[in-house]
Amino acid sequence: MSEKNLKNRDLNYFYNIARNLLEDFYNCDCKPGWICTPEKFGATMGLGAAGQGKTFEANYNTLHQYRLKMNLIKAHHEPEMSTSIFGKDLTIPVMGASVSGVKLSINDIISEDDFYWGLMKGARDFGSIGMVGNTPACPDDLGITVAGRNGGWGIPIIKPHSQEELIKLFQLVEELDVIAVGVDLDGVGSQFWNAHGKPLYRKTEHELRELVDCTEKPVIFKGIMSVEDAVKVADSGASACYVSNHGGRPMDCGQAVADVLPDIAKEISGKIIILADGAVRTGFDVLTVLALGADVVLIGRPLAMMSVVGGVEAVKLYYEYVKDDLRTSMIMTGCDNLQDATMEILVRSR
Repeated sequence: MSEKNLKNRDLNYFYNIARNLLEDFYNCDCKPGWICTPEKFGATMGLGAAGQGKTFEANYNTLHQYRLKMNLIKAHHEPEMSTSIFGKDLTIPVMGASVSGVKLSINDIISEDDFYWGLMKGARDFGSIGMVGNTPACPDDLGITVAGRNGGWGIPIIKPHSQEELIKLFQLVEELDVIAVGVDLDGVGSQFWNAHGKPLYRKTEHELRELVDCTEKPVIFKGIMSVEDAVKVADSGASACYVSNHGGRPMDCGQAVADVLPDIAKEISGKIIILADGAVRTGFDVLTVLALGADVVLIGRPLAMMSVVGGVEAVKLYYEYVKDDLRTSMIMTGCDNLQDATMEILVRSR
């Protein structure tokens, strides 16, 4: 279908296509009682999670133990939802999480190049920034070059390769004037890379500092799920600490993002930008994660689905949907601006 015709479609149109097209690869619609994927016994997990999907399940269940507290009796103000990061303005404090691997995860349903383009151009057209990862099925610099083609508007998050390889890729980020660059530290547990004989490595504190020092661009370290690691990221000189368990893909039976985010924020908030994801689907989820301590919230699988079935236009529509929900949630909780989104607007149920 032409891009012109796609502009006449709504989000439900793209969502229904995605559900039908991707049912063999992704059987989670984030309803209670569902998990991201059943046990695959070592087979390709599609867009699912490792093992029994317990880490993803924890992300969903823990996030939704928090309830938003309604607070209506006050002067009305239209919520101020915009923010900035790395010198760029965002319409709302939401960005696309790093996703990749169309060939390995969903049977090469579109090209990786087109997938990345939908994520990054769709985000830019809305007023946000899309992240992409890298995959053993494609050149490691693909996300960087697609971001470069998008006027530098995107953030590649690279798996933890050797220091030599990472430094080369960081240099390309500078050459193409891409907004920022990150390393997906929890990618070290990737089944895909191990299966393709491409080693990934844990990183020392010294290696984190070496990566930060090798570029003038903002550096993000992703896959932080403990206060101890968060402090090390802040001390490295990085620009952002990205709290994430990669949607439960590297490790089963892990903690939820919402379990660890408040403690991490208590320790490093104000010292470094805090990014966080973890089963975020709506603007109501976004407000909850902001209240738990994130500065910017990231959405992964839904945007991946939209890019696969509708490219730029579908991705943009999803951001618009989240924006509308975020506005409503802020009005209903008495939040006039993002600074009002604190733990005071939450009640935790059990």
